[in-house]
Amino acid sequence: MRIGFVELLLILLIASLTIGPSAALWVDRWLRRANRASAAAARRRAVQEAQRAAEREEVLQRFQKLSIVFTLAAVAALVWALVLRPIEAPPKTYTAPDHRQASGAAQAALSTDRREIWDLGGYQGVDCIRTRDGLVYAAAWNGSSLKKRTSDLVRTDGGNAAVILSVEGELTGFAFDAAGDLWLTVLTPAGGTLCRARHDSWGASVEQVVTQIDGAPLGALSAVEVGADGKVYFAVVGQESAEQGLESALRTELLAHTGTGAVYVYDPAARTVEQVVGGIAGASGLALDERTQTLYISDLGSRCIWSAAASARSLTAGGKGCQSSFSGLPGYPGALALDEDSTLYISYRWASSSWLERHAGSTFLRGVALRLSESMQENLFSLPADGIRAEAVSTASGSWLWSFSGKPQGSSSALCPVENRVYFGITGEKALYSVRV
Repeated sequence: MRIGFVELLLILLIASLTIGPSAALWVDRWLRRANRASAAAARRRAVQEAQRAAEREEVLQRFQKLSIVFTLAAVAALVWALVLRPIEAPPKTYTAPDHRQASGAAQAALSTDRREIWDLGGYQGVDCIRTRDGLVYAAAWNGSSLKKRTSDLVRTDGGNAAVILSVEGELTGFAFDAAGDLWLTVLTPAGGTLCRARHDSWGASVEQVVTQIDGAPLGALSAVEVGADGKVYFAVVGQESAEQGLESALRTELLAHTGTGAVYVYDPAARTVEQVVGGIAGASGLALDERTQTLYISDLGSRCIWSAAASARSLTAGGKGCQSSFSGLPGYPGALALDEDSTLYISYRWASSSWLERHAGSTFLRGVALRLSESMQENLFSLPADGIRAEAVSTASGSWLWSFSGKPQGSSSALCPVENRVYFGITGEKALYSVRV
């Protein structure tokens, strides 16, 4: 039987009337269940999100609390380290010295000609220079740690360098006596020592002579001179310990300005030690004029050179018998040397610091600087590449003769005039520099 179009439409109509309400009801129920499931899922997501937000807030609060605790601890540690931590040499107030006017001295530059620079075989620094019998002697060292340092006394003629003797620690100065023996100032972490060394074809022997004064260990020894009468003069920077070496002790005294530096004399015949001059703000150099029996002393912090009779005892810097011969220096003086014409050569460890001297009356900021690390303290002081490294002055007339400058970096740690030439040791440099005058 064939179904026509009309019959088909009637069948579909009857089916829709019969099945439609049930299908619509099923669809409605399905949609309701879907909506309820979606709503439940949304509620679960909302609850989970609220839980996560609460957890994040709790973590954030904990982090904030820890941050506050850490910040307070860091601030407390910083205050302790820079303000409250005990220091070896508490700073004292002082009056910054004036700067002298231009001296009018002739200018001389350290040689940049390799023929005029004497190599020392890889040594990293020179602390003292002397000459004897046409040869140059230099106290040099190889290594950066004082606790592991071995210093050598090196002899050279400008060619090969030969080691005369070695000592454990830092050899800060040496001088020959009339018999040809050597007197040495040596630093170790335990303190300073005045030593005597004898050298012959069999080698060198070193004897400790003075290790303490009045039961107290020697501090940082900076220089030594020997008179024609055999008496030995040596300088102590100040009350600072020698644990970190001479350079560190000088910086400490420069910042603290304790005025506890002194010069002593040892009499080998009587085996006695006496104080020549005290009250020095960093005794950093010595020179003895045999013709006038005058002792010249570098005062680091006061930027001046004191003079006193070699025979004097128990003087105070700036008091009777110990007057400033040369003051207002452009830098902080270190090593001293005299030539045969009694011309005094003055080396400069660092250029004058405007920051330091602006705060001469303030112990707080200088105390903070004293608590800084060694490397940070080094940045407070420098000697510019074109700065004055040394000067020469006539002790007879008081006129300034020469002003030495040059490009090598580092402080001027040693100098020695020989005829028409002046040799220089520069901190960190592996050679001796020279200038013709």
